[in-house]
Amino acid sequence: MKKQLMPYTFISGGLSDKGLIRENNEDAWGEIEACNFYTLADGMGGHQAGEVAAREAVSHLLRLVRKCFKSLKPKSLPELAKEIKQAMIRVNTIVHTLGKSAPDLRGMGTTLCAILFQEGGAIIAHVGDSRIYRVRDGHLEQMTKDHSLFSELVELGQLSEHISSEFAYKNIITKAIGTEPSVEPEVVIEDLHPEDTYLLCTDGLSDLIKPEEMISILTQDKSPQEMAQAFVKLANERGGHDNITAIIIKAHEI
Repeated sequence: MKKQLMPYTFISGGLSDKGLIRENNEDAWGEIEACNFYTLADGMGGHQAGEVAAREAVSHLLRLVRKCFKSLKPKSLPELAKEIKQAMIRVNTIVHTLGKSAPDLRGMGTTLCAILFQEGGAIIAHVGDSRIYRVRDGHLEQMTKDHSLFSELVELGQLSEHISSEFAYKNIITKAIGTEPSVEPEVVIEDLHPEDTYLLCTDGLSDLIKPEEMISILTQDKSPQEMAQAFVKLANERGGHDNITAIIIKAHEI
């Protein structure tokens, strides 16, 4: 899929797979081509509550972002960043309220990450441990910081990043959409360079695929959709112990 934004053309592709172990897919993703907006969520909760949380979070975030673009008045990147943050806060309230509406939904929650490309840069927003990566000039950079127990302990100097696979509580997240009445999303504005490639993914992908393997896939002469398929295939070859979702966006200068 192509979408033009002066002075860039964006090509994107996405794929979600339940993996080899889980009975259902609690990941969800969506996009608004006209706004160059992309988002994904990784739900959690008993029964099918995680699936509901992720689906509702993505659906309502897409609705709120469409609403903020209905105004004919041009908006600056800082104004849009503020609106994206408020939209995610609103989504948290919606999911939290829904979680209290039925016993089988109680305590449900979801990660949520999103990126919006507009002239002048990219707005990156997230809650939880779903990640956004960028490849620029052949170098991979993680653009989001996991809201997780493991990440916090690494930041405090109590653990080393190199032992992540051995840490028993690696996937305990410290911030999520819907688990608490309020949440503080992390939102940043980044510059945009020609040939930047972005990857949005859930931990079913990032837990199983090493950074050097990500670079290898993201720098191949393939379409974003083919790259997404390659990521899902590789994660399943590694065991596919979780749901796997990937969105890839490539920016080309006109």
